[in-house]
Amino acid sequence: QALAPGRPLLTGSRAPPPMAGRSWRLGGAFALGQVAASLSGPAPPVFNNTRCPSSSELQAPHVVEQFRPEMLEGVFYELAFHDYMQWPLCPLRPKCITSSKRLQVHPDGVHFVNDTWSINCCGKSYSNSLYFNLTRQTGFLRGYWPTARVPYLPENITRDVVFPDTVVDFKPGPSGWLLELQCISSHGRVLYVGINFYSKTKSEDNFREIEAAARARGLGFWMDQGLGLTRVDHSDCAAPPLSDTHDREASGVAPGNAMALFV
Repeated sequence: QALAPGRPLLTGSRAPPPMAGRSWRLGGAFALGQVAASLSGPAPPVFNNTRCPSSSELQAPHVVEQFRPEMLEGVFYELAFHDYMQWPLCPLRPKCITSSKRLQVHPDGVHFVNDTWSINCCGKSYSNSLYFNLTRQTGFLRGYWPTARVPYLPENITRDVVFPDTVVDFKPGPSGWLLELQCISSHGRVLYVGINFYSKTKSEDNFREIEAAARARGLGFWMDQGLGLTRVDHSDCAAPPLSDTHDREASGVAPGNAMALFV
């Protein structure tokens, strides 16, 4: 960012491999089996606040083997979060938080997720364009937020910030979910951790599955710090905005030299 939409973080991307249809039919048994295996397996990883873990340290083993980019697509409800950029930045607990994700391709061929992220703060809805470039690492993306449209946050404050984003765990299918984590560290200190419980349904079962998966991967270290884990109220909410709302912003900037940020 000096990242702007269209500036590649990865060059020479190939189209994501087709998703095997059977992966989407695993449903609840898949998630319960994976969570049960995690809970009965090795002890959770142990993290600290001196550096951000790598994606390989964070991810459940089946993510590398079974996750496909297409599983990022769809409308997700954020059931819970640990993220000070959502609360207490929004002084009243935010509600109706959704993420509408769609896979797209920059003019230079780089594949990315166009994420229309919406939040209701103090009774008013705010829609934001988030972009996550795919990388060669399964379930690891580099995100950028060109314009922050939330209360009390300067619009340009995140323009030059790269948000490394890891899919820590997932359940596929129409009732599936994603557990995502963003982490930024510098000079021997973790500066920011965002943990998102994204679900295609608003069910309590999915919340419990995601929380169990998060703790199995050691995320309880952060979830239990500070303000803890915040549940999101989804009552009396408008329909989530679609991810093509900000397509022009995503595709209208020519590729630049953002790759230098990661060399």
